[in-house]
Amino acid sequence: MSRFLIRNTTLAVAVAAVGCGGGSSNNVDPGETIVDPPVVDTRPEQCLEDPENSGYCLVWSDEFSGSAIDAEKWVHEKNCTGGGNNEAQCYTDSPDNSWVADDMLHIRAIREDATGPSVVDDDPNYDANDTSGSGSFTSARLRTKNMGDWKYGRFEMRAKLPFGQGSWPAFWMLPTDWAYGGWPLSGEIDILEAVNLKVGGEDRVYGTLHYGGTWPGNKHTGEAYQIPGDLNPADGFHTYAVEWEEGEIRWYVDGDHYATQTSDGWYTTAELENPLAPFDQPFHLILNLAVGGDWPANVNDTGIDEEAFPQDFVIDYVRVYQCTENFDTGKGCASSDGDFVHNPGLEPPQAPDSTDGELVIFDGEAKAPYAWYTWTAHGDIGYTIENIGGEYGEVAQITYNTNQGIGFYQSDSAYDLSDYTYVEFDLRVLNEPADAGAAGLTFRADCGHPCSSGDYPLDMPAPDQWAHYQIPVMALVEGGLNASSVNTPFVISPTWDNQMGAILQIDNIIWTR
Repeated sequence: MSRFLIRNTTLAVAVAAVGCGGGSSNNVDPGETIVDPPVVDTRPEQCLEDPENSGYCLVWSDEFSGSAIDAEKWVHEKNCTGGGNNEAQCYTDSPDNSWVADDMLHIRAIREDATGPSVVDDDPNYDANDTSGSGSFTSARLRTKNMGDWKYGRFEMRAKLPFGQGSWPAFWMLPTDWAYGGWPLSGEIDILEAVNLKVGGEDRVYGTLHYGGTWPGNKHTGEAYQIPGDLNPADGFHTYAVEWEEGEIRWYVDGDHYATQTSDGWYTTAELENPLAPFDQPFHLILNLAVGGDWPANVNDTGIDEEAFPQDFVIDYVRVYQCTENFDTGKGCASSDGDFVHNPGLEPPQAPDSTDGELVIFDGEAKAPYAWYTWTAHGDIGYTIENIGGEYGEVAQITYNTNQGIGFYQSDSAYDLSDYTYVEFDLRVLNEPADAGAAGLTFRADCGHPCSSGDYPLDMPAPDQWAHYQIPVMALVEGGLNASSVNTPFVISPTWDNQMGAILQIDNIIWTR
């Protein structure tokens, strides 16, 4: 299938041909009639006029009206990599995991042990016959790469989402050519994600961008949305869309414009001179249903409810439109330029005694509503409460049994902490790895996925000595933190080349006004 990257190349060649002369009238036959070169319109015929879509023209769609998944539009990815997020599924092309019926695409996650390739399909070492990867669920992930790739447009899906602890459906986009480097340097556009719907009242969907530098310099920014009328996305069909134009991306649910991001906020460290990067290259579409992983595990619960499966992600249609006003920039066809829906944040939580303007996160124990979580690329991070006596008494001890990981205190809900002035805490390093390399620490506060975060580098304390840190909240805001919607007020990450064997102790974590 051809790509819908429209370029008026014929016209450009014609203009170049008539514009390269010396400009002398002596080169023109006085009797010759000069005719302007014809303007060649290279847009698809159906895009010449489409008034019903406010300038957007349908250039690609799948209504799933056949008897099978269209192999000229979608290809299955087949692997057991865990998505880089410790997910539990293997993706297959089995008709048990994805099929078309009743004019709908069904993607089903099933509890069953499976094996498959341990690397993603695009990895140069990928072998379809490899069985070194494994998972405890099977599911499906379909993409349009090299069959449907677009730069700018409106990307829309009508779907009913699955539910249950561990469910993670997504409709999203990745770069086709990775022009600025590996993830997330070349960007990621998440049109729709949701986790653990109906668990603990969970009813949010998310729209997010990923960009920035390599971990831990990666960034993600976005917003959550709740469908009006207390409707849960797992109870019925809803329409999810983004409109992507040069320098701007907008998110919609059932026509409500709930979020906008612009090139003033995104960037890639691979191309600092291009303010539009990385979202100025062709991307393709992905549909998948993941199970478990770091994000679902940190929302409402810490595991997977196996009894909730099988679960189905049911898609009515997927449609792609491009803007007839300007195919090169995608500008001129915005569905809404006015005010849009925001979901207000919650009131800030009170400290246990709520008398001194302090929000205590940890003082020998984690304070409600916060609990300790970890993320690792592999291995684990140990967390214990140790009584060291003296003025500190009980402290949190963090042991890194991984080369790459973070630990953090997080709540289920996000709170407005914008009127706090400092984050303060005590920390000491009990042990550094033997091959620590360039030793350092990074503090972060964020909203969890998908909100923006603020990073703050920390000076290393003297070995085995307690150090007190006081970080201005404004510095975190300047680093990208959305302080009005924080559910993760403390993240600590060693930046050693190898974290394995590092031991930290922390105490007295307090946000102060």
